[in-house]
This record gives sequence, structure tokens and C-alpha cells, in this order.
Amino acid sequence: MGLIRLLLVFCLWAGSALADADTIEAAWRGWAQAAGVRTSSIAITRDGELVRARGLNRDARARAPLASLSKSITGACVMRLVDRGNLSLGSTTGQLLGGTGLQMSRGGARITVSELLTHSSGLDRDSTQGHASPWRARGGDRTLNVSQTALARPVGPKSFFYNNENYAVLGAMISAATGRNPAELCPQLLGIDARVSPDFGGGVSWGGYEMSAPDFARFAATLQPRSDWPRVPMVSGVSYGPGVMLKEGGGDTLWHFGSWCFLFGRSAGAYFFQLGDSWGVTVTWDRCLSDRNMQALDLALAQALR
Repeated sequence: MGLIRLLLVFCLWAGSALADADTIEAAWRGWAQAAGVRTSSIAITRDGELVRARGLNRDARARAPLASLSKSITGACVMRLVDRGNLSLGSTTGQLLGGTGLQMSRGGARITVSELLTHSSGLDRDSTQGHASPWRARGGDRTLNVSQTALARPVGPKSFFYNNENYAVLGAMISAATGRNPAELCPQLLGIDARVSPDFGGGVSWGGYEMSAPDFARFAATLQPRSDWPRVPMVSGVSYGPGVMLKEGGGDTLWHFGSWCFLFGRSAGAYFFQLGDSWGVTVTWDRCLSDRNMQALDLALAQALR
């Protein structure tokens, strides 16, 4: 999935007060039919309240894999721990992980929490991509394995490079700072019903949670950009913050895509957007989608909200 290629329209507009849930649902159904998506769910919120939940060949309130939407949970969890004083945005991997036995390059030991949250750490090769399916929960939590691979390498430029390894390292830092498993701690801190996916839970902090679409949509409605959020430019008008993409200037639009695509076994994906204190939508699906099909979902929902 090319995240920057999926920056289509939500950075350009702020939604319409004239939109309605029927129009949004119809846009989702039309997209699903055109994209060949047979199993999907949608949840629609307005002003933080759930106004619609529907499913295609799935109970709308059944849990579904969040894929990279899991990063918004990890990001919110980190910011909550910063508020509690468990760590700071300037805390480094060397400070928090130095006693864990992880081997780190000189640059790897100097990466900060802020840089990890914004994919600007210099970790510029993603070891989680291009493998058959190592993230199954039955294979165990892979957080430390991925963190070790990432931190042992020399780091690259400190600019935006989307890499699951950043959030794997954040998972390791949460554990080191609190003595708790992030998969249990973060949902508890945030008051959400997020669980480890039986299919993709080995990568929990970057892609392994599952929630129902309504539960995630309600959580997304609580995400409000703060002045202390770290953010790094992705493209003009769009930045990456704590597990979310943000529209810069003239609104508080947040969104993210997620996708697990494998040749064998289950594939799945998810998408959400939140327009400030207005409309929010979460969609999940069970298949591998092309970037073009995910862009089509983005466009269909944007047009429904004009």
C-alpha cells in the first residue's frame, strides 16, 4: 500500500452540513459493488454519536481487523502515557530500551518517541513487508523481533518514510516504560474494546488490533488534534501525527488506511476519516484491495459529504 498515493481528497475539503447517513451508506454500497467487496461493515458518526451501522455479509457490530488503523490506537496510547509522565516525546530508544538486551546502532539508540510517531525516525527499510504471513497471533508477538531488526541498522534521513517498524518500536517502548503488554494496556487506558486479532495479532502495535466498526468510529471521534501533537509533512497540506494523517489548516480532518494483503490465508483492510466535531466514517473489508480501489472508497465518501 502506497500511503502517499492514497492522499486523494480529504486534504481538500471539510464536508457539508447537508450530508446525511443515507447518502454516505449508499456511497459505501456502490463502492463495495464496484470493487467486488462482498464482506464489509460501515459505521457512521455525527458529532461523536453513532448514527448508522451496516454490514455486508457480516454483522455490523462484529469485530474486524483494523490493519494499520491500529496505529491510531498506539499513537493515542503513547500520548496518554506522555500526559501521565511515563515517557516524553523526547525519550529515546536508548533510554527506554537500553536494558532490554536489544542491540542498537548508534543512530538506532538516538531515535525519539516523537520521530517514531511521525515516521521520521530514519528507519527507511520495512522488514514487515514482503513476507508470506509472519504476523499471525499464533506465532506470538513479534514486537521485539521487528524492533531488533530495525534498531540494529544505521538510520537514514530524518524525513517522512512510512514504516511499520516505527510502531513496533513504540510498542516495545510502551512495554519498557510501563512493564505492561501494550495489547492489554492501551485499550484499557483508552477505554476501548480493542483486542488482538487472531489473524494478524503478531503485529499488534502497528497492525494487529481488531474492533467493530462502530466501536472504532466512536473512538475516532474522540481524536482531537492537540497543539503538542508531533507532526511531520507528508505532502503539501497533509502531515502525519500520532497514528493519523492530518489536514493542515482550516479544519481538524483526520484519516488513515490499513491493509493486510497475503497470497495465502486471510486478507483484510480498514479505513476511517473524522471531520473535526462533525461526520466520521469507519469501513472494514475482507479482501486485498488495490490502491485504486481504496482511492475509490475515499472519493465516493468525499462526494457523499459534499
